[in-house]
Amino acid sequence: MIKILTVGKLSQKYLETGITYYERQIPYKMTTIEVLDEASIEGLEKEKERLLSKIKPTDYVVLLAIKGHVHSSESFARLLDKVLTYEQGDLVFIIGGSYGVHEDIEKRAQEKISFSHMTFPHQLMRLILTEQIYRGFMILKNHPYHK
Repeated sequence: MIKILTVGKLSQKYLETGITYYERQIPYKMTTIEVLDEASIEGLEKEKERLLSKIKPTDYVVLLAIKGHVHSSESFARLLDKVLTYEQGDLVFIIGGSYGVHEDIEKRAQEKISFSHMTFPHQLMRLILTEQIYRGFMILKNHPYHK
């Protein structure tokens, strides 16, 4: 299973429409879990506990982070294939909130990836990540979606 763990709720209808569009096409079981976000940086400890409570010890955790590894779409597809084929647990992507994530979340992640050196709203990042997961599967199937 693929899980997207995200801090904060999705509140924009257009983003929900886009995410749903790609989720329906992904040929793999996928779920998104929202955890409550805190109003200040002092709340990172609480967000950490909420996130960690949703992760099993066998899960392969990928943290979305500005300072993470930048993948091409093809190498991201290979990451999906590798983890979903060879790892025992679920593939879990974590999108932090506006204050980032607690350092313990960074330590728990097997991999950190970046989609850009720019900062994106976490709600928009959910759409981008979902589309890239879909694109990754299309690359693995040699589908013409990815040109």
